[in-house]
Amino acid sequence: MQFRAFDINDCEGLILAHSHRLAGQRIAKGSQLTRTLMDAFIQHGVQQLVCAAPDQGDLSEDEVADRLASVLLSAGLVRTSAATGRVNFKTEAAGIIRYDRDLIKALNSVDESLTLSLVQHNQLLSTGQMVATLKVIPYFVSEAICYQFEQVLAGRTAFNFHPLRGRQVSLIQTMDHVLQDKVYAATEAVTETRLHQLGCKLISRQRCAHNSVDVAAEIQTARTAGAELILLCGCSAIADRQDILPMAIEDAGGQIDQLGLAVDPGNMLLIGHIGSLPVIGMPGCARSPKLNGFDWVLHLLLADIELSRDELADMAAGGLLMEIASRPLPRDLAVKPASPMAQMSAVVLAAGQSRRMGKINKLTAVVAGKPVIRHVVDTVLEAGLKDIVVVLGYDEQAVSACLEGLPVRFVKNEAFRSGQASSVSAGIAALDNNVSDAMVVLGDMPLLNAALLNNLHHHHMRNPQHEQMISLPVCLKDRESQVGHPVIWGRQFFPDLQALTGDQGGRQIWSDHPAIINQMDVEDATLFLDTDTAEALRRAEVLLLARN
Repeated sequence: MQFRAFDINDCEGLILAHSHRLAGQRIAKGSQLTRTLMDAFIQHGVQQLVCAAPDQGDLSEDEVADRLASVLLSAGLVRTSAATGRVNFKTEAAGIIRYDRDLIKALNSVDESLTLSLVQHNQLLSTGQMVATLKVIPYFVSEAICYQFEQVLAGRTAFNFHPLRGRQVSLIQTMDHVLQDKVYAATEAVTETRLHQLGCKLISRQRCAHNSVDVAAEIQTARTAGAELILLCGCSAIADRQDILPMAIEDAGGQIDQLGLAVDPGNMLLIGHIGSLPVIGMPGCARSPKLNGFDWVLHLLLADIELSRDELADMAAGGLLMEIASRPLPRDLAVKPASPMAQMSAVVLAAGQSRRMGKINKLTAVVAGKPVIRHVVDTVLEAGLKDIVVVLGYDEQAVSACLEGLPVRFVKNEAFRSGQASSVSAGIAALDNNVSDAMVVLGDMPLLNAALLNNLHHHHMRNPQHEQMISLPVCLKDRESQVGHPVIWGRQFFPDLQALTGDQGGRQIWSDHPAIINQMDVEDATLFLDTDTAEALRRAEVLLLARN
């Protein structure tokens, strides 16, 4: 490939190497120069242009990308068409991606003009997520280089996708007099959520005494009920193969494959089987929704990957889980204060059309002496947040009038009819560049109190990685976790929030990132009450009057 300045009269058909401004329009780099474009450049006095021109035997960047993508594509994946020398590979279902690191290194060593990037080995991906990207660096590449890449790959697969196969799962917990009932209930709720996200169903949840006889009996009951996977969660960690849970598996006719895992948290994990039925002894950290070694083992098992000793030993590389955007926080960093440069703003969503209330706008409805939206914003101010952005849309004048005199900023969401996502996007876009975190508050929750907001604020900001975290309040009730609002977002997620569409708000983002969810326990679920209906308004007024 030639890359140099060409006389303007010799540029037809060549590739423009750098962007140009021409008559107020931007001519993007990578554009092919047509006769019309050349005439326009000549009229504006341009005499030379830096261009890329192919040598004999060269292929264009998109030709190369399309050709190599066709040999890289494997089952369970789809690819995009080549554009600007790039092809992306995405999943067709939920599953994990696996590859030989040495092969990927060899492919990337063929020539600097060709790059192939992938997610981590054994990375769990949901439907439609990107697996890999192939990027051709220059505008033209020799066909000989393409052939060399194909030869390195010949007869091999660069990366394999393994879809998850949902299972029927039974959970057996052993009990003692030390742990409270809410711990067992929370474990059931967390486990059910974890399994549901992976396409599994928790068909039974049993509790029994912490002895091998009772556990073995519950294992047999679970097998009879059709369990395809049994999870054992002991009231104390498994310390030896002669401990209660391993002995119970053997008493039920099973075998122990491995005790201990080179992943922390998750070391105290047990893997066994009874015939073809896998049995996992859960480590204590699996009671938490945060990513741990149990998750990695579960992913492999559901992807039908053999849990061999080599496979489990391979988890050691990267198995010390750190609290970055995809991994949990080291214990010694958990209570460190936030950076003094951190700044949190609040985004109050007040643009909704209040459809379920008929002719009444729920935000301007008066409860306990003042409008719903005024209750919410007063609470945000009482919690000490200084920069408050209120997103308006439907009935904007009436809503803003309810907040007269308050130190807030207003931003108009012109697309409020499209759903909550557009309001979140508008609010985040209005934040200053130095904002590190944003508390997104729903405008129809008059029962919020400053204590909840303060506690959530400090819970989020004391995490050293708060800019890569999502924090939210959760109330455990009737063995189910109820997720509440507000939600705090680290600035890493601001671009994702601005790209939202539809009426789901940020929920569609946090469901894709379970490992970076920073939950805060809340005992009173009434704090989460919104006022979507007339009945909810009446209930909110009763509770507010009782509180006051």
